[in-house]
Amino acid sequence: MVKEEDCIKAGKVTKTHGLQGAVVVAADSDLLERYADRPVFLLLEGAPVPFFIAEDGLTTRNHVSYIVKFDYVDTLAGAERLVGCDVLLERAALEEVDVEEALDVFGLVDFVVEDAVSGKEGVVTDVVDYSGNVVLTVSILGTEVLLPLSEAYIDEVDWEETRLKARIPKELLELNL
Repeated sequence: MVKEEDCIKAGKVTKTHGLQGAVVVAADSDLLERYADRPVFLLLEGAPVPFFIAEDGLTTRNHVSYIVKFDYVDTLAGAERLVGCDVLLERAALEEVDVEEALDVFGLVDFVVEDAVSGKEGVVTDVVDYSGNVVLTVSILGTEVLLPLSEAYIDEVDWEETRLKARIPKELLELNL
């Protein structure tokens, strides 16, 4: 039996789609696409319950959500029961690299940011997803800076130490002064 702690969150069912049992799943990564052939677990009444995505039952809606049709969920009433459920994937079924990539970017709030340009430290105060473009709000040098979550600005994320090494260009700091 799979337990919640043995899983990684791949998304959340946000609403129904149509009358045939499809749902919209908001996702933080592309894990659903990569592992559509494996069972997903929906957290129903506190327990992970396995569901299979129907053949051709996964449609990319935009960069951060999918329309998903599960096997044996064929009615609007059945889909409504799933709204609000977390969508989980079994950690053991994922490749080790995928687990690191799938860590929830919204968990970066309160991470300490080390800026290589100024040599100062700040804190991530918010993470916002603007249509697939993730932006960190960093409180540093007495101001808030909007920093895109991109390899161009982020050198390293240390999940264990809750630290982030970044390069915040002077131009971004000047925009917020």
